[in-house]
Amino acid sequence: MRTNGYAQDVTSKPRIIEASCLENLPDLIIFDCDGVLVQSEEITLSVLAHLFNAHLRDKRPVRPLLEINDCIRRFRGRKINTCLDELQDEYSTLLPLNFEAVLRKQALSRYTTDLQATPGIIDLVSSLNTRLCVASSAPRSKVEQCLKLTRLWPWFEGKVFSCYEVGTWKPDPLVFQTACLSNGVNPDRALVIEDSIPGVQAAVAAGIRVLGFGPPDRHPELKEAGAVTFSSMNQLRSLMA
Repeated sequence: MRTNGYAQDVTSKPRIIEASCLENLPDLIIFDCDGVLVQSEEITLSVLAHLFNAHLRDKRPVRPLLEINDCIRRFRGRKINTCLDELQDEYSTLLPLNFEAVLRKQALSRYTTDLQATPGIIDLVSSLNTRLCVASSAPRSKVEQCLKLTRLWPWFEGKVFSCYEVGTWKPDPLVFQTACLSNGVNPDRALVIEDSIPGVQAAVAAGIRVLGFGPPDRHPELKEAGAVTFSSMNQLRSLMA
């Protein structure tokens, strides 16, 4: 099974703890999915780069290939269709009509073998005695599949909000506003956990306090967008109150 700096062994059964180990929690904690709850974004975007480069190799003249790390940095937290439109314009190429469908199918296949929950996230959510939900730029079907594969589903069943359903994508704040409205919580009593610049910007636009998750080298850009940063789910506990 593939591992990275944010991977976790999820073979242990999650524990549901009735009493919160934290005081003064927000009334609602809104998690992004990809890159926060689970480490799926690197899988998806690496598959995107692989398929796009395979497409370029069949074209003439030969163009420089898309670097995987650059693809992840550039498209983290963004709508896949928008990413593909940008690449087609940049490389002056036309992708097959089924490119996105093939991309999602191959990424889903990788999820079943490689996808893992973020280290510490299961212990964290099991200790939170407050309302939780997910607000993601991904389709609901993908989010739900990721949560089930990583054993996070018990805490988020029926609590998924997708940009595909509200009709706008981060940095537009609507998906976060919808989550607050559906839970009857004012934005100033909510908290967003994000890993992407568009996600942080969306939370700020919604008037919601936001914490930015990522390795230290990404902290400056997350802070500039408006987040308080952290690198470990163990650090997150002290930042929530």
